[in-house]
Amino acid sequence: MYFVSLHHQIRLDVNLPALAPLDVRSKDLLRKAAGVLMPKYFSPIRYRQVAELAPNHFPRLGPRYLYRGKASQIRLFRAHDLPHPRTLIYDHPLQLLQARYRPGLPFEPCVLKGDRGGGGSAVFPIHSWSELEQKIQLLPENEPVLLQEWVHNHGMDLRVVIVGEMTESYFRIGNGGFYNNVAQGGRIDHDLFPEKQTHGRRMARSLVQAAGIDVAGLDIMFPVHGSPLFIEINFLFGRKGIGGRLGYDRLFGQAVQTWMQKGPAGATQEIRNLTSAG
Repeated sequence: MYFVSLHHQIRLDVNLPALAPLDVRSKDLLRKAAGVLMPKYFSPIRYRQVAELAPNHFPRLGPRYLYRGKASQIRLFRAHDLPHPRTLIYDHPLQLLQARYRPGLPFEPCVLKGDRGGGGSAVFPIHSWSELEQKIQLLPENEPVLLQEWVHNHGMDLRVVIVGEMTESYFRIGNGGFYNNVAQGGRIDHDLFPEKQTHGRRMARSLVQAAGIDVAGLDIMFPVHGSPLFIEINFLFGRKGIGGRLGYDRLFGQAVQTWMQKGPAGATQEIRNLTSAG
């Protein structure tokens, strides 16, 4: 039994360049391996080629392509009946502008979100239709946009980081404004509300198990009234709250060891669900 690594920083029994041609020898090594460690990034097409040869691989990258946008994440939450804010999805900004609500907004106040963009860069608080018309000009004209109800959350949210079987969490606390993102001036607290953190970790685990996600940062809000809500899945996320690059490398290394100890899993369902987008 042997494991193959396509990850340039982690060496296993057999090590292959991630982007080298898939010749007969490489395909045979991948097909017969007990497991294959994926690189930091693959194109969807390349990933699908390798995943079909090696069903037991880590991390699974398919969900990164399927749920890379906020609109597809909302559809994922709906499909699995996971709690999340009320949300309206539009194919593009013009469709939202053409659906003008009278006498005002569908949710007041509400949050306008672009489909892509991290660190709060495509998320705007909206209090009026005129404000929406202004902020929507900042979003790409050919990508989906979302209108979401405003969640009153004491100015904080919970970030749960999933790396394989490893889980860490911390609250991100805003500086008095709308944004909690660390990139927008939010601060990190690992010790705040331990019961809520435990609950949020359980929620995150249920989501990643349902969606086949191995590595992500999940954002969860605890409203002033009501149950906690999923907000977003981040496949590329800041690492400051888990000790920076060294902290992430430690988590990833532990996750790789756990995955190898579990042995072949034959997780083929994700491969069948992959789209050809990319």
